[in-house]
Amino acid sequence: GSNGFHCTATEVEAPGHGASLLEGMNQMRQKRFLCDLTIATKTKSFEVHKLVLASCSEYFHRLLQRDPQLHRVELHDVAPLGLATTITYAYTGKLSLSLYTIGSTIAAATQLQVPPLLNMCSEFLMREMAVESCVYITNIAATFGLSQVEDAARKFIRENFLEFSNTEQFMKLPFDQINELLMDDGLQIPSEVAAFQIAVKWLEFDPKRVRYAADLLSNIRFGTISAPDLVNHVQPVPRMMQDPQCHKLLVDAMNYHLLPHQQNSLQSRRTRIRGGQRVLVTVGGRPALTEKALSRDISYRDAEGNWHKLTEMPAKSFNQCVVVMDGFIYIAGGEDQNDARNQAKHAVSSLNRYDPRFNTWLHLASMQHRRSHFSLSACHGLLYAVGGRNAEGPLASVECYVPTTNSWQSKAGLETPRCCHATTVTYVLGGSQVGPQGERVDVMPVECYSPLTGQWSYMAPLPTGVSTAGVALLEGRLCLVGGWNESGKRYQKCVQCYNPDLNEWAEDKDLPEATVGVSCCTITLPRPLSSGSRASSVASAAAS
Repeated sequence: GSNGFHCTATEVEAPGHGASLLEGMNQMRQKRFLCDLTIATKTKSFEVHKLVLASCSEYFHRLLQRDPQLHRVELHDVAPLGLATTITYAYTGKLSLSLYTIGSTIAAATQLQVPPLLNMCSEFLMREMAVESCVYITNIAATFGLSQVEDAARKFIRENFLEFSNTEQFMKLPFDQINELLMDDGLQIPSEVAAFQIAVKWLEFDPKRVRYAADLLSNIRFGTISAPDLVNHVQPVPRMMQDPQCHKLLVDAMNYHLLPHQQNSLQSRRTRIRGGQRVLVTVGGRPALTEKALSRDISYRDAEGNWHKLTEMPAKSFNQCVVVMDGFIYIAGGEDQNDARNQAKHAVSSLNRYDPRFNTWLHLASMQHRRSHFSLSACHGLLYAVGGRNAEGPLASVECYVPTTNSWQSKAGLETPRCCHATTVTYVLGGSQVGPQGERVDVMPVECYSPLTGQWSYMAPLPTGVSTAGVALLEGRLCLVGGWNESGKRYQKCVQCYNPDLNEWAEDKDLPEATVGVSCCTITLPRPLSSGSRASSVASAAAS
């Protein structure tokens, strides 16, 4: 302007204005100055300002929208303490909460529709979660439909079940609640024997609970309790021998252990471990260092991406196949010695089954053909061994393992012999082929077969080409592990993960060392695993 400076508007803010405004209004409320609404409960009345209540309560907002001249509201079904806390919150944004009084606050906040207050109550309940209070908090959450708190309480009880089972509150649980807990797959306990003993303790607390015995104990995973523990800890409990239904649970579990090659058809909820961790597992392989022997190791990767030794195979092996069926790891074929000329002359036909629940091995009927570099798939309770090679060359044969008879049957073969391929569900990844100059080159394209259309399609290509790599599906992603890279002529320790939803590959944490001929699977392992490797036992099932 003519005075030599520009007239521009600048917005400035008083930081504490909102808080001081609320403080002033709260003082006015306490002095009953300009209050224009009376809220009455059965025993107490409160003088408030319509403006404040309507601004934070959806209930009052709608009520006053319909009748702005309203001067009195009767709320006889709201507790005075809960209403007082809600009004204090409306004027100050602050709360004084305790587990003993929070029920009335939640009831008032629910009826008066004050979502931020309900959120504060929910957060308070989750912070106060403890073994002594978790049942009380669960019941409050269920009463008022606080699903987030209910989920948190269930998770807390699952993770602290052993400690919780020693409380007075646990012993007073109604049947429905303890039954739901013992049904939970995620219940974390040191052993299933402990779950059984806790159930028996609850039953014996009140003689009237005897009528629940069979139903409650049917939730115990007796099939995951070892035979010696069944004899030493379950059988001596009188009810397990005297009650016909309970006795049948014990007999079924003993039969399960007595018939190992029938276990596939006997699998049920009572043979499945609970509280387990889903992990990526590697089996065998040949390390990059030539002076190192073939590996017998079975390793797993924990949730943090660190690798640990789980156990050892009965024999060293690489280029074998691994598949999971009915909770067991099946390991078939492979080579038990290094072959300098890479002609698969040391291919084997063995089949072994590993049980992660008991850390035991079972020798099963051998395949009809020695196989290396083949694929093994599980389908409808049967195993299919496809292709591969041995000292006689590439194989087109296909055979099928039937667990109930512990035997292999020949099936229609491939049109073309094939080896060194990795398959998982409908994906074909990696491998090598002869290039234009006669040299071996990595196959980078990834193909996927759709059973719906009967067509093959190309997916995102591999970042790093590999042959004789392991592959498994974990949490919706394909994990391609280790292998031989033709272009660099070297062993790989990379873990390449494919996301089908994004059609993208990403690098994950590497293997401890570069390895070829490694096999992979995913399996649920018991928690917690003992540190270090677990010494395993080996048994044999006679071929029929």
